[in-house]
Amino acid sequence: MDWIVIVDDDQENRARAASILRKENIKVTELLSGEELLNYLEGMTPFPDLILLDIRMPGMDGFETLSAMRKEIDPSSQIPVMFLTGDEDLQTELTGLRLGAMDFLHKPFLPEILALRVLHNLELIRLQRDLSREVERKSKEKNRLTLHVVQTLAEAIDAKDTYTNGHSGRVASYSREIAKRLGYDEEMQDEIYIMGLLHDIGKIGVSDQIINKPARLTDEEFAEMKTHPGTGSKILQKIKEMPRLSFGARWHHERIDGRGYPDGLKGSEIPEEARIIAVADAYDAMTSNRSYRDLMPQASVRAEIERGKGTQFDPKIADVMLAMIDEDTTYSMHEGAGEEEAIRSRAEEETVNHMDGIATLPEHLMKLPGFDTGLGLYLCGDTEDYLDALSVFGASISSKSEKINDALSAGDIETYRTLVHSLKSSARTVGAVAVSDLARELEDAARQNDLEKIRKETPHLLSMYKALEEPLR
Repeated sequence: MDWIVIVDDDQENRARAASILRKENIKVTELLSGEELLNYLEGMTPFPDLILLDIRMPGMDGFETLSAMRKEIDPSSQIPVMFLTGDEDLQTELTGLRLGAMDFLHKPFLPEILALRVLHNLELIRLQRDLSREVERKSKEKNRLTLHVVQTLAEAIDAKDTYTNGHSGRVASYSREIAKRLGYDEEMQDEIYIMGLLHDIGKIGVSDQIINKPARLTDEEFAEMKTHPGTGSKILQKIKEMPRLSFGARWHHERIDGRGYPDGLKGSEIPEEARIIAVADAYDAMTSNRSYRDLMPQASVRAEIERGKGTQFDPKIADVMLAMIDEDTTYSMHEGAGEEEAIRSRAEEETVNHMDGIATLPEHLMKLPGFDTGLGLYLCGDTEDYLDALSVFGASISSKSEKINDALSAGDIETYRTLVHSLKSSARTVGAVAVSDLARELEDAARQNDLEKIRKETPHLLSMYKALEEPLR
């Protein structure tokens, strides 16, 4: 059922519009001021489908209300707004449209015109949302296909060297873990993971005899091996959709002291993504069996990373790798070992899930007393929307609690009723059933002016409400 909020200080206009729309099977909420709308929407989830907002009102007018709503409640402009106005001048409409209103309804309105305009706008809103979901679905399909193609390429590159099976996957996994510990967001972690998978793609142009040679390379052979960063960069630069993708391939053999190749970059001249991959690549080279030696003891690996700080490796990134080594007390983070497999599996899963937009509910959430995640999932539609709703709900707890308390202290029972009504609805939507049930009781008490019950039960309501802030953070 579509849901519309009507905001108009004229009770007769408000009731008339509500009556017309309810006959069209539309859920209607009536509010009498801009201030009441802002209180009502704070922490609300999901938002109403459409707001009919009067312009000329005491206190905040419609323009001021819309500006405040976009700034404080709805900065991404999710809620469509139609202005109600008795003005006919062009300047009024220009001001409203510049603020982001989708339409105007002029008062006094004919019932048929009001119903048709609202229904047409609701249909347009549905079409826009459906199109947005379809674009998002196609984008996820493309991302998953891209990742599978990249993984297949990485496996093909590793297959050239019989001694480095899984090398690119391990480097990608270690790189993603380092990036996470450095505070990179999920999107950048994904990008570094893909860079790690493809960092050796240029080896496709190096002969198998050189790659698999068990003895020391000659100067000529090493010169050919050193061409692989440039070759990899040329290949990846053709992927215009990810312009930074070539960074890892081109510069993972650069050194902080400028003695690396192919360009002799030093320090911050080397992109940080490449500096991360350089450490991960060196670590995996030392902890894998190679044609010319077995994997090295952990103490020796740690000493090499420590020795390379400030010369071969970025000290900050080397320290992250050293912390990972120190946490690996049983030396199980190497080729073929359990910890390495776990890191690789986790990195791949996190990347696939993030690129696919797959969201999962935190386990602690399902154990919260007075919380029904099944109801929340049902009302929100899917896990991702539910988590978004929880985020909005949780972020408003402190502010809304304070407003409820202030309204009660000031004896402003009408504002108090609006606030607990809003809390009742939003709490039920996210499955906070205990909070929702008590808010409903207090809304009824406010409607009946039962001050004794309000004063007695409000502290309990706010206590339960605030107790959700930390778990939802």
